[in-house]
Amino acid sequence: MTNNTTARKGNKGEWSELYAFIKILTDGKVFTADKDLKILEDHFHLVLKIIRQEAVGKKSYDISKNDGNVIISDESSEIDVVDLNKIKGSVAQVFDQIKNSKGTTFEVASAVSPMSDLHCTQLRASSGKKADLTVVLHDKKSPEFPELGFSIKSMLGSPATLLNASGATNFVYKIATENNNLVQSSDDMSVRDATKLTYGVGAQLEFMGMDSDIFRRNLRKIDSIFPEIVSQMLRHYYMGEATTVKNLADKIAADAEFMDRIDFTKEMLVMNIKRFLSSIALGMMPSKDWDGYTEAHGGYVIVKEDGDVVCYHLYNRDKFEDYLFHNTKLDTPSTSRHGFGKIYEEDREQRMKLNLQIRFLK
Repeated sequence: MTNNTTARKGNKGEWSELYAFIKILTDGKVFTADKDLKILEDHFHLVLKIIRQEAVGKKSYDISKNDGNVIISDESSEIDVVDLNKIKGSVAQVFDQIKNSKGTTFEVASAVSPMSDLHCTQLRASSGKKADLTVVLHDKKSPEFPELGFSIKSMLGSPATLLNASGATNFVYKIATENNNLVQSSDDMSVRDATKLTYGVGAQLEFMGMDSDIFRRNLRKIDSIFPEIVSQMLRHYYMGEATTVKNLADKIAADAEFMDRIDFTKEMLVMNIKRFLSSIALGMMPSKDWDGYTEAHGGYVIVKEDGDVVCYHLYNRDKFEDYLFHNTKLDTPSTSRHGFGKIYEEDREQRMKLNLQIRFLK
């Protein structure tokens, strides 16, 4: 039984979601990795079932019988039984076409047949969901077989964002000078130039708060002082002193006055930053109240540049957090779109907003 799936267009990230699905399905397992994405050959999870959100409803792909077939069902009944060897022959070709395709969006001709065989009607999950793929794993650590949501990240296209910029990710600073002198700036000045100008005339950026009370409360669930820690990261970043999250953490840790004031050791600082990164990756959103739990509650699946697919399972959360800590950086989004980067006056004082956006290194 087949359907009439036709060629469709998508970007590399969207196509990578489909590739990760058929790769894991045909391999029947997924390997874990260290902080440098190096596969740990002796550490893998056997896959029993994959569940995908389709254009209408969900479909499940059951390979638990380990007989070389996949049983495809919708939410009410069994649809088809497909020989996985029929799909396996297309996997490498699908990857090569995704990797080598040009343009923002494109077709992958070799994906038409496996999508049809597997009754796939779309490339990716809803953009409003953290979990892109739901997987049932055989895990020796658990007597049950829960459905675990995994977020998928691709290394094939431009570096993906971990935290997208928005008005909710604006941090507000007061510009403080010794004699309350005004800092003179121009409208065409970049956010980095404005930040450097502020310090160049002897002023200080004093953290006041955030545009979003929701995001502030979410950050305080990491630690009550965490909004101020992020404000320090932003200040160092826009001063041009560091870019990567790791180097920014080093900058903060070297500020003895600040560390004494918040009563943190470097170990505590790094631990909280890692927890923040993994919380963003797996559930926390700036504009939505966060309950402290993860939405992509299985972990992260990453499509590597060589076609390997690895996962960071939350049973190995330390490795996942190490990966995020060593492979992310701050980035500068559009100042006009998100309303930050200019010196302005409010309540008889000068203020400035800096925006938080976090991107993967590659």
